[in-house]
Amino acid sequence: MIPSSFGRFRDGLTLHCVCGDCNQIFANDLELHFARETGEGIVRYQYGLRQKQSAYPRSRLTATVKAPGPIFGAKVSFAPDANANGMQIIYLPQVSFAEEYSEEWVWYLPEDLTPEIIHALKPRSRVQYFYTSSAEEEQLRTRLREFGFPATQHIRRDIILPQPEMNTRVTYVFDTIIRRCVAKIAFNYLAHVLKEDTRLLLGEDFDAVRNFVRQGTLAEHTIVAAIGTPRLTKEGRQGSLVDGHMLEVGWSKDKSILCNLSIFDAMTYQVALCRNYQGSWFALNSVHSFDLVTKTAKKLL
Repeated sequence: MIPSSFGRFRDGLTLHCVCGDCNQIFANDLELHFARETGEGIVRYQYGLRQKQSAYPRSRLTATVKAPGPIFGAKVSFAPDANANGMQIIYLPQVSFAEEYSEEWVWYLPEDLTPEIIHALKPRSRVQYFYTSSAEEEQLRTRLREFGFPATQHIRRDIILPQPEMNTRVTYVFDTIIRRCVAKIAFNYLAHVLKEDTRLLLGEDFDAVRNFVRQGTLAEHTIVAAIGTPRLTKEGRQGSLVDGHMLEVGWSKDKSILCNLSIFDAMTYQVALCRNYQGSWFALNSVHSFDLVTKTAKKLL
């Protein structure tokens, strides 16, 4: 029910009506991105569920230094660390530019630099280098020379040591791939609650959500919406009903079937599994928790 990258649970509500091929397609095309390129993917470090360094910042997910100082705004990566709240900050070699009298520095990884960026710099713009080794420094300078940037002196020579804790800003794109994965989890939960009744689940009332999960086909109405505030640290999630995940499905007042779900309580999503149901009414009200401490799934309602 919950992708294994977010924990394995006893009585984990495994479905038996999904074929292996489809399951693998969803894992490769949807779950992989949800597990690596979202806020929930970052929280996996805090529970020891992620063993590899995160990829370089890309269009879907970016983490930058938020703490005031010489590297404010610099892009960083994450890696597991058993002694530092489950994860550590990884510094990445990069260069930043600012106009002559400005303190607004814009940071670029080597692969982000282009001739257009260099040619657009105003006269007397300043440059800073951020690196952890002489090899990384040479990589940056070589990249700049390729675009005709002149040799420069260091603006700063501060030695920035790895920090046990550092404030970072994490941003990620809530795009169709992530929405489809959220909708898949919700629809699978509905399948479990309905005892895998394929005659009902394959009905036209659920065409919109099924087609959205399978093919990314957008319906006229919104399928998935974020309705909660992201809380990506353990401190931010204190007071939650469970230290883990929650799934809830039921009827709304307008004969819609809605599912609310939260992974790590980092963000709460609402999935419209069906709008204006036209079939015979049936009882539907279920809540499950997935506890990461006890590693159990439990029906709450």
